[in-house]
Amino acid sequence: MDAYGNVVTENLKEDNLFKNSIKIITHGWKSSIDSPAVKVIKEAYLETKDADIITIDWSVTADSFFYNWVANKTKNIGEQVAIFLDGLSKQHNVSGDQIHLIGHSLGAHVMGVAAYKSNLTINRITGLDPARPLFEYPSRDDSEKLDSSDAKFVDVIHTCGGVLGIEAAIGTADFYPNSGIPPQPGCDSIQKILEACSHSRAHDYFAESIKTPKAFPAFKCASWLDYLQNLCDQYGFMGEDVNRNVTGKLYLKTNAKQPFGRSFEPFCLFG
Repeated sequence: MDAYGNVVTENLKEDNLFKNSIKIITHGWKSSIDSPAVKVIKEAYLETKDADIITIDWSVTADSFFYNWVANKTKNIGEQVAIFLDGLSKQHNVSGDQIHLIGHSLGAHVMGVAAYKSNLTINRITGLDPARPLFEYPSRDDSEKLDSSDAKFVDVIHTCGGVLGIEAAIGTADFYPNSGIPPQPGCDSIQKILEACSHSRAHDYFAESIKTPKAFPAFKCASWLDYLQNLCDQYGFMGEDVNRNVTGKLYLKTNAKQPFGRSFEPFCLFG
């Protein structure tokens, strides 16, 4: 699909396409497929995984200065992506089990709508700090935003909860690094705050998890306070190799700079 929302599956060649898992990635407001939210994830997959990568560019719409207008267009963009997904199925025999949708900010809601509207049952959606304004406050219908019913498994990474990102648990598994709120470690300077550093950490963490699958062990807990008090025992991994049998809210700490992940070292997990 191009930046104008035109479906272009007919231009895809048949040669050895879509034999593997399919990673479909998109961006949010004031971004494009050349922005870090897409680029770092795409490059991580190309370096380490045998997967087919598709990037969805809706930047002609997303680049508008008027956030409210762009947010209200995510439903239309998602519907166009759904047509694209159904085209992959019809023209290239792609199944929903092959598809992993990944979206940052408003892009997470685009992917939620796409999966909801598609005739396929999508295997997985990863929401990277799904946008809060006009989605959590004020709220809107589940059919117009990402939620746990949109795919077989929906994992969400919250890094700017309550500000730019949704704070509530909306996925099958919701990860809250550093309690899921700003500022994330390394994002506490005025310059970093203005650059929406915490909002961007979600895609940085996810990209790192592709290269280092066990970098982000997270514990299932009732709250951040329980995590800090070591009152949690069940754990899973945040990111690409998420444990599907561990659901609910999971908490973890990260480093302030790359590598962000602390791996599975007990003295690092809580301290």
